[in-house]
Amino acid sequence: MSNRKNQIIEAAMRCFARKGFHATSIQEIVDELGMAKGSIYFYFKGKEELLIAVIWHFVERMMAEMTVLPEERQLGPREQFKLQLVRHFDYFQNNWEFLMMLMQEPQANIGQEQKSKMLHELRHRLLMWKRQYIEAIYGESAVPYASDGAHLLSGMLNEIMHTCLLEKRKMKGDRVGGYLLERLDDLMAAFIERRSPPLMKDEERRSGLDEEYIAPLLEFVRLVERSGAEELAPDRRADLLEASGRLIEELGQPIPDRIVVRSLYSYLKALCLPVWLDRLEAAGAKLKLE
Repeated sequence: MSNRKNQIIEAAMRCFARKGFHATSIQEIVDELGMAKGSIYFYFKGKEELLIAVIWHFVERMMAEMTVLPEERQLGPREQFKLQLVRHFDYFQNNWEFLMMLMQEPQANIGQEQKSKMLHELRHRLLMWKRQYIEAIYGESAVPYASDGAHLLSGMLNEIMHTCLLEKRKMKGDRVGGYLLERLDDLMAAFIERRSPPLMKDEERRSGLDEEYIAPLLEFVRLVERSGAEELAPDRRADLLEASGRLIEELGQPIPDRIVVRSLYSYLKALCLPVWLDRLEAAGAKLKLE
């Protein structure tokens, strides 16, 4: 995503949080940036399309708070999960005005299908993220109950967030993260001790990778695979295929590492033949990397 486009999205998010979607004009957004009004239409057709971009931006930033930072890689899964829970909760609290706007202000039929798909994907990835850590923290005996644990943890966290929103209450992220992990300990111990049949189906264990989501990237990979030695040197072809494979693998993680994803994408663009660049950039646009 271009730096200018990103600036517009962040400015719109601030304006929507302050005044609401309907009360905010395009003029107010461009005034916040000090740019000409017509310039915004180079990036967005109108305010409705901009709102969808803002919501995607919000989701991507939320996801970024749930990845392992380089300095955390030496920590165990429990410590990593707590730090991510704290960042997740703090990000929510720091953006409560924007969330209140989304909850309270009707937005007619603005991108309803796209918004629905986005929220479904967000819910799935959040459950996968929790399930992944439950299995890592509590071991093999917890695997049958990981989906139940993930859903119940989501319920507790959502209720705390909802209370904070409605009552405009601030809580310390560190306290919330520690509290939730202690309750998760209680839940998983009870599941493992009683050995009751799990309630939730195992559907959340499926890969988080949506084929439609990566279709342009797969098309690019097929182009590389069909290339001959006269088009592409063998070493360059092998590097392109390996980097593409690693990118697809990372995108299939419950919470992909954005730094890894962007680094692999930049590497692919550097290696890509000019004639294929439009295909690769189409994949990048689909993945929100352009």
